[in-house]
Amino acid sequence: MATRKTMTREQFMAELEFMKKQTTEPDTLLGGKIVEDILQEKEKYRLILENLSDAVFLLKIPEGAYEYVSPAVAEVFGYPAEDFYRKPFFIRDIIHPDYFEYCNENWEDLLGGTVAGRYEYKIIDSKGKERWIDQSNRGLFDSNSRLIALIGLCRNVATSRQAATVKENEQRYRRLFESAGDPVFLVDRKTEFIVDANMAALGLYGYSSAEILKLKITDISTEPDKTALALKAAKTNVRKWYHKKQDGAVFPVEATVSCFTQKQRKLVEVVVRDIADRIRTEEGLLESEARYRCLFEENIGVMLLVNPDTGKIVDANSAACQFYGYSKDVLKAKMIDDINILSREQLLRDMERARKRECGHFYFLNRLSNGEVRDVEAYIGPIEISGEQLLYFLVHDITDRKHMEEELVKARQLESVGILTGGIAHDFNNLLAALLGNVSLAKLSLSSDNPAYEKMIQAEKICLQGRELTNRLATFAQGGGPLRKKVMIAAFLRDTVALFLSGSNVRCEFEFPDSLWPLEIDVGQVQKVIRHLIMNAQEAMPEGGAIRIRAENVNVTSGEVPSLKEGSYIRISFQDQGVGIPPEYQGKVFDPYFTTKPVENVKGAGLGLAICYSIIKKHEGYLALSSKVGIGTTFTIYLPASSYTPASVSL
Repeated sequence: MATRKTMTREQFMAELEFMKKQTTEPDTLLGGKIVEDILQEKEKYRLILENLSDAVFLLKIPEGAYEYVSPAVAEVFGYPAEDFYRKPFFIRDIIHPDYFEYCNENWEDLLGGTVAGRYEYKIIDSKGKERWIDQSNRGLFDSNSRLIALIGLCRNVATSRQAATVKENEQRYRRLFESAGDPVFLVDRKTEFIVDANMAALGLYGYSSAEILKLKITDISTEPDKTALALKAAKTNVRKWYHKKQDGAVFPVEATVSCFTQKQRKLVEVVVRDIADRIRTEEGLLESEARYRCLFEENIGVMLLVNPDTGKIVDANSAACQFYGYSKDVLKAKMIDDINILSREQLLRDMERARKRECGHFYFLNRLSNGEVRDVEAYIGPIEISGEQLLYFLVHDITDRKHMEEELVKARQLESVGILTGGIAHDFNNLLAALLGNVSLAKLSLSSDNPAYEKMIQAEKICLQGRELTNRLATFAQGGGPLRKKVMIAAFLRDTVALFLSGSNVRCEFEFPDSLWPLEIDVGQVQKVIRHLIMNAQEAMPEGGAIRIRAENVNVTSGEVPSLKEGSYIRISFQDQGVGIPPEYQGKVFDPYFTTKPVENVKGAGLGLAICYSIIKKHEGYLALSSKVGIGTTFTIYLPASSYTPASVSL
């Protein structure tokens, strides 16, 4: 540290004058002659210190005791001089918390012998208000250059600091105003004249600064009346207008209008943004949305949008509403598990797999509004719409396809069983012929009163029953196509049903139109079908009842009825009022040897409906079943229509 001399009183006074000149205007308090007087007269020296507007203190180091505090300290700090005399380093107790660390560093330097020439800090006065203090310092050193005291000159700079802040804010606003990327106008609210415009405004509208200050804000608007009204609004508002450039080009803008007062003058700030590109983008998005909305709504496929987190149906197209039997509003109020028989947990797991693209192809059972359950095939994938992550469901009803596949499997099974049955029937019929011949010869060699004669008659009857069974098996078998004849179906059905219902407690009701197409069928085989269906109806109604038989012309399209080709058909239905068939048995009734009756009551070993199915199949037709327990059963036959009218057939 450099060597310093001990400061005399005269040097101290000179230092005070030097600090005062730094913090006041020149020649406002002291002149050269007065200084000389102060140096010569102690009373004048005291008067100067006590009349200074800035506070002066003499602080002993390191004790921190105040040797002198001028009266102005009450005005500058807001505390009386007694508070300073009473407590060493009193000023540390009133420093604002934000500046305590900063001032503490200066104090630590001071105790180490280093004096900061000048710094600003903030205090809290006795009324709890903040004050800004500007402090200039001079140190007093002994003969060993050791700091023994500090002279401080302090001024309350709140007013000057506020003015500086205002100026700084104005400069900052001007920089922001000029550098803003959007055009900004300042407008006199009363006259509507533009009083300022930034560079972005000049560049966009094509005016010079001098030219634009001659215009009103309404001059650059194609809607001056609306613009004038917006200027008079008290609150900040955002408007969409059309403005015009100097070259006459009109373009859309979004204007934010806000009012404020500056130096008793009411101004309006208008921040303009050219939204031509945005409007084109929005129009493109709207067009795109309309296009895809049309694809969604008009798609013949069933389409759903589902929230994968909650399972809620967000949207559904018209095909979905038609398929499920709900209006769009009702369908959108449902969860996906309301129309799917799987549990919500299972569906959420499947949807999570679809969202991660681990799997996108699923098979479900969906429930319609009428309670009917349909087999569906669903393609599921993620899609983002308006920032929301959703899943699309593209649903195909595959119930009919599954039925056709089942029919194909059944036909192949029946074909395989038929081949086996035909071979067995042929071999068994040869055995029965030999057995029946031997029984007949044995019976001829016996007298009628011989006890064995009666046994031979019984054996012959059993052989005849066995031959009947082989004939049924042969009919079911693959070989032996139908020997077709042309018939008028209405007369054929009436005559056949009357023959089989003779003496029965079951009556028959017919519903036939006058213009039924003719059929080309094997009369004997179709009679067997009708007989089996009538027998089933009688067994289902032991107490009697009615069988309703309908026939009508139908044109079947491809895929409409399983296994049928496109063409003209006669549809014949046999509807009884019996006990019905449980759902778990309905898929098996056409299987060979399937029956729900006790074994001792079975007639024909459960081949009846299997034979019926085989006969109709050989006629290139289709036999279907629908049944409800407690209501009744309906068998429906489709047979190809013939192209010309035949003669009547005798039964």
